[in-house]
Amino acid sequence: MDTQPDVWSLVSHYCLPVQPFLDMEGVTEICINRFDDIFIERHGRMVKVEAHFSDEFQLVNLVMQISHALNQPCSADHHPILDARLPDGSRVCAVLYPTSTKGTSLTIRVAPKQRFTPAMLVANQMLTQDMLALLTQAIEDKANIVISGGTGSGKTTILSVLSQLIPIEDRVITVEDTHELHLLAPNSIHLEAPKRQVKGDHQHVDMAQLIKTTLRMKPDRILVGEIRDAQAAMAFLQAINTGHRGTCTTLHANNPEDAINRLQTLIATYQNFSFETIRQLVMGNLDLLIHVEHIRGVGRKMTHLTRCLEGKMVHLYK
Repeated sequence: MDTQPDVWSLVSHYCLPVQPFLDMEGVTEICINRFDDIFIERHGRMVKVEAHFSDEFQLVNLVMQISHALNQPCSADHHPILDARLPDGSRVCAVLYPTSTKGTSLTIRVAPKQRFTPAMLVANQMLTQDMLALLTQAIEDKANIVISGGTGSGKTTILSVLSQLIPIEDRVITVEDTHELHLLAPNSIHLEAPKRQVKGDHQHVDMAQLIKTTLRMKPDRILVGEIRDAQAAMAFLQAINTGHRGTCTTLHANNPEDAINRLQTLIATYQNFSFETIRQLVMGNLDLLIHVEHIRGVGRKMTHLTRCLEGKMVHLYK
């Protein structure tokens, strides 16, 4: 883990039992179910490891030191969930006992040690050369794109690769709840709305507000990290419905049709429109749906490329 003097020294100390996996090539997830029950995902395969913390106290100390270093509240009684980003870009989600009933749990999504390129994804067989050619053309045409898939399926990886296809002269603005996209674009701004407590009269900043803010920042492209709530879904729809071409986002869904239905459902809970009206707005402003899956024993694959054409879904690859 990339550390800083003083503030992060105790984090590094308590992290020693899993430090080898943070440094290990190919490790993408470290899943600590409790202090003596640890799994890692490496090269797409989940395996149990012998490493362990000495006791519950040591694991809790790690969580508390991360909380302290990031100035985020965390306590078993009032704030049992910690959702944060480490200095190296790794994401952590901790749940303290007794909310996590077997003992404190900690999940670490390890920051990539290298930037995936389009050619690398073709070489790794996540997508084909023909798929890449279609994606390249879609970015050139400033298509509005939704990337769907399950947890750990590679949605952010695909969004990052798409960002590399954007012309160098374009102004790109990203909006994320946890900063994961690292752009090559020289004219770019990264906006982040982490889940932190709002105290006193501090301005509340969420994904929806930041998406709306980008519209006043002269973007050529808007890249939105995962849409999880109704407000963010509505803000995304407003962006693509007001002429902001080249907007891309990711979404949890089981397939392309499910992605459209999920957007509809989220927006319907926020805006009193009929499902049919919402579908017309979504389908009328989206150009391309990309679906990725993490297939057991195979790895991450782009399984669908679907064009939205005159209100209908046309599968280009399935």
